[in-house]
Amino acid sequence: MPLNQLTSIIHVASCEVDSFSHVNNAVYLQYCERARNDYMLQRGLKFDDFQEWGAGPVLVQAQLNYRRPARVDDELCVHGEIRGQSRTRFQIVHRFERTFDQSEICIAELGFAFVSLTSGRPCRIPDQFLRAFGVL
Repeated sequence: MPLNQLTSIIHVASCEVDSFSHVNNAVYLQYCERARNDYMLQRGLKFDDFQEWGAGPVLVQAQLNYRRPARVDDELCVHGEIRGQSRTRFQIVHRFERTFDQSEICIAELGFAFVSLTSGRPCRIPDQFLRAFGVL
């Protein structure tokens, strides 16, 4: 799979739906987290790598644009694109698409900063992370 093609499949569970019979807006941030985990595994990274590097990404900005509702039992394909922004920051754009009709459900643009796990201060994004996602 080319480095710029990241995908994750998510199935909507009944506990993720609100009283309006669609996925609650807050659940999409959890979906983004699940997709990011899948993207890392697809690129051969694991959470232990952050401990080894002494650095990890923290969410600093989130913008979600909801297009259409997703409902119980929908299968969503989450297409991801990682963009390098600076020495310490990067962005992930998640595009949610319902698989049965290819409807665009949501676009989530999330900004991250790498921080030292000991000091909590911003630090340079590890080269291994950048290489894995083709943004070096």
